Amino acid sequence: MNEQWYTMGYERVPWQSSLDFTYISKRQRDKIKEDYLAAVPLKIASIGIDLTNEIQLLLDEVLVAIIRFDAIQQEKKYSFPALLLRSESAASSQIENLTSSVRNIALAELNVKAPHNAKLILGNVKAMREAIKSDSDIDKDVIKEIHKTLIEPSGADFGGHFRDEQVWIGGSSHSPHDALFVPPIANRINEYLDDIISFSKREDLNPIVKTALFHAQFETIHPFVDGNGRTGRTLIHRMLKSEQILLSVTLPVSSGLLANIENYMSAIKEYQNGNPLPIIVQISEALKLAVSIGTKVSQKIDKTLDTWMATIDQRRNKNLVNLLYLLVENPVVNSQLISKKMDISLRTANNLLNKAKEYQIIRQVGTEKRGIYYQSDEIISIFDEISDAKGLYRLFS
Repeated sequence: MNEQWYTMGYERVPWQSSLDFTYISKRQRDKIKEDYLAAVPLKIASIGIDLTNEIQLLLDEVLVAIIRFDAIQQEKKYSFPALLLRSESAASSQIENLTSSVRNIALAELNVKAPHNAKLILGNVKAMREAIKSDSDIDKDVIKEIHKTLIEPSGADFGGHFRDEQVWIGGSSHSPHDALFVPPIANRINEYLDDIISFSKREDLNPIVKTALFHAQFETIHPFVDGNGRTGRTLIHRMLKSEQILLSVTLPVSSGLLANIENYMSAIKEYQNGNPLPIIVQISEALKLAVSIGTKVSQKIDKTLDTWMATIDQRRNKNLVNLLYLLVENPVVNSQLISKKMDISLRTANNLLNKAKEYQIIRQVGTEKRGIYYQSDEIISIFDEISDAKGLYRLFS
């Protein structure tokens, strides 16, 4: 491990544009030159990393907290990860200024006429499921499949395909000349992905350190035309799963990052400037906050379930109890979903929904024409809290 961290380099690349200059201003034309600078990041497969004692203590604290949280959630009678996936996807998308409520994201799984943003974020939910369904090593096919699943609901055809063109972040849409960051040229993508895949297989690094550096390097490579941020944050979960840190649950990592986006973005910039420590701290702090968020959410759900169970006491039956657990996973339901998930007839499903409605556990929404659904306002409100920055502030105030 002789390689050392250094500020990434840049290479000068000819700029070829098919842009019609008739429709852009002289000021914009003047910025467009014959060539531009594209990043040439360092490779990290065998790079060394020196941690401060303070960072090492933080890593130890976070690892213990994650493992303890994971073990506690394994004992639950409901699937805590199911709805957490939606709030995590909503928070990750909000970092990219793509917003929708947990309610609409849940509705998108039942109704093709759900709001457009909700359908896009549903792609993020499906990508998360794809990422955590296996703990096998990460390779190019895994990365492409996650991206394909993420992009599919948008109708775009580039899902699962590495880019063959230059992309850039910030600046003008006309050219990369005044961009905030210009990732490597397309011809370098495969060599850099080979490098981080080799890096992901190392066994000499703390798993959180490995996850943080993998994430920062992925964002630096920017291998896709679009969706790199959401794919990269999804891969955080895959890394934690493959490192066997999270065995049963999903942590709201993006909610943790959402609490301090500026520091997150700044840490990635610092990484690109040759300092890997800030992104390690940011991912560690985000995971630490994610455990706190997950714990508070879990406590609120348990309290809600206790109230529901008390409400149906004396009238309790197995199917009704199972419906309550299912509502934690799916806060927006219809009779078809209940019938399928619980393996009961539509008639029995409708009877259960009517009982839950009578006990004011759910309420009916929608119409005969657009479709009738039932939602749990209590569960939705809990998870909406951790899907945006203001909600997180209220959660801990």
